[in-house]
Amino acid sequence: MLVFCLWVAFVWGHSLVQGPESSLESSRVVAIVAPLLNALGITGEAAMSFAVRKTAHFLEYAVLGAMGVPAFLLPAREGRLPRWLGPLVVALIPVADETIQRFVPGRESSPRDVLIDLCGAVVGTLVLSLILRHRDAGAA
Repeated sequence: MLVFCLWVAFVWGHSLVQGPESSLESSRVVAIVAPLLNALGITGEAAMSFAVRKTAHFLEYAVLGAMGVPAFLLPAREGRLPRWLGPLVVALIPVADETIQRFVPGRESSPRDVLIDLCGAVVGTLVLSLILRHRDAGAA
């Protein structure tokens, strides 16, 4: 649970970065991955920046979703937590994240980003669940 909370703090910490600094950080990543993006047919600074930012959203929440499995789903299976608590917490985190960004100068809040975040969380949850199921089947 501690690692899960630390990751949420990391994500929300990035949401507190003001617009110009956030754009500079994205530009640095774009410079690194530009050859890959060009190979995928993504050209132009705006398109590459968009791809990097939305991929970052997805990946941050994929990690969060994967961390949510041991933090919430496994204790729920053992009866220590209600089963609905984990998915609810994971679903509310991107809503809070976008709310934070609403009040940070130079940042925007977007329902699209909430959907991207939720998709990332679902994929992270599914991937780790499949890995654990495969591991458990191999141990049996």
